[in-house]
Amino acid sequence: MIIHLAKSLWGRLFPTGIHPNKTTIYARGGLKILTANELMTHCGLDPDMNEWRSLSGVDNHVFNQIFLTPLLRYAEAVQLAPASESHHHSGPGGLLKHTVDVITIALKRRRGFQLPLGGTIKEISDQKHLWTYGVFIACLLHDIGKLSATIRILVHLNDGTERLWTPHDEPLINSRHASHYTIQFHKLPYEYHHRISLTHFELIPQAARGWIMQAPAVMTQLCAYLWGDRFESGIIGEIAEFADRESTARNLQIPSDGRFSSQFSAIDRYLKMMRQWISDGAIKINVNGGMGFVDHEGNLYLVCRSLAEKIIQECLSLGLKHLPQDHVRVYDILQEHGYALPTADGKAIWNVNVKTTSFNHTFTCLKFEARRFSTPSKPLTPINGVIEIVTSKSPETPSQENQKISSDSEISRQHISEENLSVESSSCHIKDTDSITQDTELHHSETAQNTEGVDAEYTQEADMKMEAETITNDADIHLSDTEENNDETADDVAISSDNPTLDLEAHDAPRKFLAWLKKGLIEKTILINDTNAEVHIVEEGVFLLAPAIFKSFLNKHGHSGVSHKNLSRRFARLRVHIRNGDLNIHSYWAGSSNRVTKISGWLLPFNVIYENDYPIPKPNKFIRRTPEMNNT
Repeated sequence: MIIHLAKSLWGRLFPTGIHPNKTTIYARGGLKILTANELMTHCGLDPDMNEWRSLSGVDNHVFNQIFLTPLLRYAEAVQLAPASESHHHSGPGGLLKHTVDVITIALKRRRGFQLPLGGTIKEISDQKHLWTYGVFIACLLHDIGKLSATIRILVHLNDGTERLWTPHDEPLINSRHASHYTIQFHKLPYEYHHRISLTHFELIPQAARGWIMQAPAVMTQLCAYLWGDRFESGIIGEIAEFADRESTARNLQIPSDGRFSSQFSAIDRYLKMMRQWISDGAIKINVNGGMGFVDHEGNLYLVCRSLAEKIIQECLSLGLKHLPQDHVRVYDILQEHGYALPTADGKAIWNVNVKTTSFNHTFTCLKFEARRFSTPSKPLTPINGVIEIVTSKSPETPSQENQKISSDSEISRQHISEENLSVESSSCHIKDTDSITQDTELHHSETAQNTEGVDAEYTQEADMKMEAETITNDADIHLSDTEENNDETADDVAISSDNPTLDLEAHDAPRKFLAWLKKGLIEKTILINDTNAEVHIVEEGVFLLAPAIFKSFLNKHGHSGVSHKNLSRRFARLRVHIRNGDLNIHSYWAGSSNRVTKISGWLLPFNVIYENDYPIPKPNKFIRRTPEMNNT
């Protein structure tokens, strides 16, 4: 009984998983407010940061002012907060340890660059310290926004009250009323802590701020990085991101003792899901239409976008909304923990060609060691074919993959769900099938603009009228002998990726459209059943949102979207689609139980796209023939 009571009291005094190795950091069941030097000592860090002194390249007096002073201010601000709830550096002092580690790695890497890139010898010499300091600030502030976002310090006051504290408040060490503090975890969008990092420049001494403001190029990249803009953060962002990944990856190889939270980490859940899916056959391996392929060297390639979508949807179905719902974050987590193997230049995405006697497809994949997803008694067997790395284009980073997908309208952050279809959240963001009043340069901008649930300007009836006027019966269709007798299949039509233009007036242009569509759906480079998708699976067949899908094909092959009418009329002559009486256009309703939007498009039989028993994706449950929706 005494032992039981002692254990119970111990569990109440200290969060799950924390066992104090230094009693001086605990007070009244929480964490003691420490000075900067006490924090550095407890975290095993050199209070003088002698390694940084040599890496910075400035004299000791300047170093103490512009490097050491802001670090000590930062230490007092973050105290013993962790860097994450259950991911990397999740124990007491984790945020401070991680930040110092990131800065150290970044300063070392910065020495390998002559900055500014492409600058003259004089510019490189004159701006040397400015660029170094820009890297330092980027790394120092990159995670401090978490203390105003997802990781909160709850201060307990001497009068028995408590309140949330942020680094913008009076330093805890100076507070006469604060007794101790505890750590809370809040759920906010991941990007939020990036956005507010920019508000913490006061940690940088005024003289140093005035000095670095003289370098617009440095400040541009620094602010872009802290804001979370990967595309404008330049070399500073590249160095800081590398250091952040390295620090994270190193820490994740260490047993995660002393976490503030007992919650399962994202990587633990991802691995459990993936292993279970592979074991149960939910992830098909080495078959046409499968998600995974094993080579003869023991590597497992999983189609990255399909894997990420499956993981995200499984997490949502389990109510784990705190886990990342962004494809790129899923890639990052799998790579940071050392499971997704990097390419030669450290990127996550591999372009591979899978060739067997029955199929030949190219995919963008994540690469894993196959042995880590099977048991020794039941290893994953290699494919009866060849898997080759495609080297004609450089492998893409997760951010580049995300950029590419976005530009092709092949990704969105969520599938159509009750949440993003509800009135309270937003209207249904199905790709716009109705507006032809203006052409857009990129087809991913053709999102639904109708927020009142009524048809847009280019209505289904107008589309039907146009189609009825052009193709009312077989007598209206005049095929040349060449077109009528052309027996080549969609697979026989090659579309050159080196020369994306095509002759729109050529007799095989409609077949090239069909070949492009089929290849994209099979190789999963054209998104389906997603809020930004132009193709959806319905009970009756493959539903193509029109005119968006035709515009996408034309834009991708060097033509303006205004030519979509010509292409759609000629595509009708292939007679591969399902007619709607005398019309080509079908109407469906997309939405949930409390909001629906009419969408229009073409309908293809399943066997036009998915031949030879290729597995057909599940229908989109949020698209129905009638406006009556249900919650199934």
